[in-house]
This record gives sequence, structure tokens and C-alpha cells, in this order.
Amino acid sequence: MAVNLHVILALRQTKTFGYAFGRICMSHTVANFGNAFVFACFVAPMSLIDPDSHESYLGMRTGQLLILFWNASVLSHFLTAVNRCMVIFFPVKVETIFTKTVTDVTIVVLWIFSIGQVVPYFSTECLFDYHIETFTFHFGKTYCSYIVGTYTDYYFSICIICSIGALDTLTFLKIRLLNRSVKIRVDLQQRRRKEIRFFFQAFCQGLAFMTELLSFFYISHQFDNKWVKFGFTTFAWITVHMFDGLIVILFNKEIREFRLSQRRHSTVRASTSGVCSVPTPMTRY
Repeated sequence: MAVNLHVILALRQTKTFGYAFGRICMSHTVANFGNAFVFACFVAPMSLIDPDSHESYLGMRTGQLLILFWNASVLSHFLTAVNRCMVIFFPVKVETIFTKTVTDVTIVVLWIFSIGQVVPYFSTECLFDYHIETFTFHFGKTYCSYIVGTYTDYYFSICIICSIGALDTLTFLKIRLLNRSVKIRVDLQQRRRKEIRFFFQAFCQGLAFMTELLSFFYISHQFDNKWVKFGFTTFAWITVHMFDGLIVILFNKEIREFRLSQRRHSTVRASTSGVCSVPTPMTRY
């Protein structure tokens, strides 16, 4: 929660990301924070204080909230991959493609879509609940749980991650071709380096999510020990959303130095506000 809150506050102040990429980063960081919030403020306290509450109707809604934020995060990463691909392939036209209106509408649509996906979980027949004996979430045994778990969660996530991988591959190949092309002006080289840095940031984030999917749906099933399962499922789920925020921090100096710069500015304002300058004849001109 602390890592992603830092990124959220920094994104509100820094301008280095641009409007479209900044808004998309804000979207998946908010989704990361939402996942961390549900685990920290609901799942963990319920497990410690009253484990039986996980079996109540309200207790089962924690899984529903987590699926919502997971979908929003994955779709935000897909939108990031689309944005990076457009920037590299169509650097001149990208500002007319990813306008402020298009960006905002797209982000709103992906969140509405994520909310719509978890509507079936309001039914007690479609369960994604926390099992205290294994410390992990499981889909229920009903037909509805099978449908939402297999198609709207597993296959959907795999399709989105594979699409992200395909877009990232195309973007990477284009970057390789651009690096072999003729030299360009210094100012354009600086802009290209920044866009390439943003691409590798998005690539690392997509790789982290792919690793988490493999961990949750494949590696965890190779072990019977509940603590090992907990490590490859619940712990991996929490960790990937922390790493997602850390990647943004590591790839961007402005994000890393956000709090330090804020303190510097507040110190300067405090010191200058206490100084009463006396005008001299030269200061009037």
C-alpha cells in the first residue's frame, strides 16, 4: 500500500509521463493499491480475528473485490502496451490517437468492464472465497464458479497477458530497427530514449504479471504443503502488485525523488516567506 500510494502521489505532481501514459500508470497503480488494501484491511484481519467470517456472505466478497482490481490492473497494462506500441510505431500521430478524451474514456471503459466482470460473484453460486486451512483463494465447486473461474478469470487473463507480450514483441522489434536507422537530432534522441525507457518499464511490469499467473495456476499445484501453496498463490499475488509499483519507482528518477523534492520545495518556501526584502533602487527595474 505504501509503495503504490507513493507512486499515486508522485504521478499527481510530476509531468514527465505525459497525459496518456501518466493516466494509464495512475489507473494500474490505483488497482494495485486496491488489491493491497483489500488484503491488508480485510483478508488479513479477518483471518487473525475471526476466520469463520470468511464463510459469511460479506466475507466472500473480498475475493470479488480482488478479482475486480486484478482485472483493472491487467487491462491497464494492456492499455499501456497499446500506448507504447503506438508511440514507437506512430510517434507523429500518437498525440492525435491518444488524445485526452480518448485516454479518459478508455480508462473509464476498462474499469466499467472490470466491474461488469465481477457482477456474477454477487451470487452465492459463483464463489471465489478464502480458505483459511490453505491460506489462499479458491473458486467454488459449482458450475457457475467453474465458468467464471475458467473463462472470465483464467483464460481472460492469459489472453490479455499474451496480447501484451505480442504488442511488446512488436514494439521491441521496432525499437531495434530504429536504433539501426540513421542518426536523428539530439532532442529527438532524448525523447526516444525516454519512450524506450517507458517501454522497458511496461515490459518488466507485464513480465511480473505473467510470472504471477504461472505461479498461481501452475507452480502452486506441484506442491502439497500449505505454506508452499501460500507462497506461490496469496503471497505471490500480493507481491506482484508491490513489485508493479516498485518498477515504476526504479525506472523513473522523478518518482524516486518525489518526497525529497517536496521537502526541498517546502523548505525553500518556508525560508523565503520569513525574509522581508528591502527594495533598493536597482530592484525597481
